[in-house]
Amino acid sequence: MSTLANFTKKVLKTPELAQITFEVAVLDKYLAQDGTKVSRTRTVGRVKAATWAVDFGIAPDEKTLHVTLAQLIQKLPESEQAHWLDHAQGTHFSENYLKMQGSHACIDDGNLRAWGEPEEEGFF
Repeated sequence: MSTLANFTKKVLKTPELAQITFEVAVLDKYLAQDGTKVSRTRTVGRVKAATWAVDFGIAPDEKTLHVTLAQLIQKLPESEQAHWLDHAQGTHFSENYLKMQGSHACIDDGNLRAWGEPEEEGFF
């Protein structure tokens, strides 16, 4: 079983371990701030301010970071959360699925078809 599969088993039992992905640009604010330290190893980093610290993982391409939901809730001050959310990285997610899950809304996303079949043109 892969590392990701093993970790996902843990997330199913402990949802606060779920990972949220961010653009690495989220760090720019802290790199420019006096008194805030941003440090890293090859694959793990930390933002350390005077009154808080958040640990994060560094993706292999070094273009994205990932943080547990628990870190965001428990370690990141509410005053910093909007900044991080502005840098949430969602290219691996379906925007319509997120909208559906977030609002329980029905989304017009084309005709239903079997997996692998091409999308048909509409009647109009």
